[in-house]
Amino acid sequence: MKNIKNFFFKAKITSNGNIKLGKNIGVWSVLYGNKKHYVKKLDIYVKGTCGDNCKACQNNCYVRKSYRYPSVIFGHARNTIAMRNNTGKMLLDLHNQLSKKRKHFEIIRINQSGEIENISQFAVWISLAILHPETQFYIYTKAFNVVIPYIKEYGLPKNFTVLISIWHEYGLKEFKEVEHLENIKAFVYDDNNYKYDLYDFEINTYCKAYDDNGKLNHDITCDKCKKCFDRKDYHKIIGCKAH
Repeated sequence: MKNIKNFFFKAKITSNGNIKLGKNIGVWSVLYGNKKHYVKKLDIYVKGTCGDNCKACQNNCYVRKSYRYPSVIFGHARNTIAMRNNTGKMLLDLHNQLSKKRKHFEIIRINQSGEIENISQFAVWISLAILHPETQFYIYTKAFNVVIPYIKEYGLPKNFTVLISIWHEYGLKEFKEVEHLENIKAFVYDDNNYKYDLYDFEINTYCKAYDDNGKLNHDITCDKCKKCFDRKDYHKIIGCKAH
């Protein structure tokens, strides 16, 4: 079995990698789930990054469909390997990429696929946001045991937004611990079985990229909407229909 430590890749943010996002949004993706994925180009298996956080959404992960393309798996594996092998080099790679870019990214979505695994990885993104105040960074996460203690201790840069992913009761307690911070939001999965009275929780607004049947509306893109990373009180708790 080949060892991922024998592979050396440059960490890379991609652009226009998702038609839902829109123009001039950078995307960082790593391997999803908690199982090993076969990377054909490398002839190696690499484990996903979601760990135990995968339990809440493993049967409904939107990324799974895209893994019918070996090129998608390779791109996610490349970043996963780079991230796990050396977070210091990952930060330098990404900082150099953003610094050399003639037209900077207005927005960067972290983990379009995959999760934060530890504080060192999360700290890379915090550092990158500090180094690049011209860009808005945002992340959806279920890695509460990593991000919540960090946020409580150190806070967040103004250009960094964390969206706590809530699936029914999963994530509610953690969100309430940090909801007083302006750059903390909730992103709530609504499968039409959401019990508002039980959770004592009210969705302020909905992501309009998906209709009630989970169908994607190509006219609504993240670069136009901006709900997930603005600072409006009525965009604090965002619902999204199952898709």
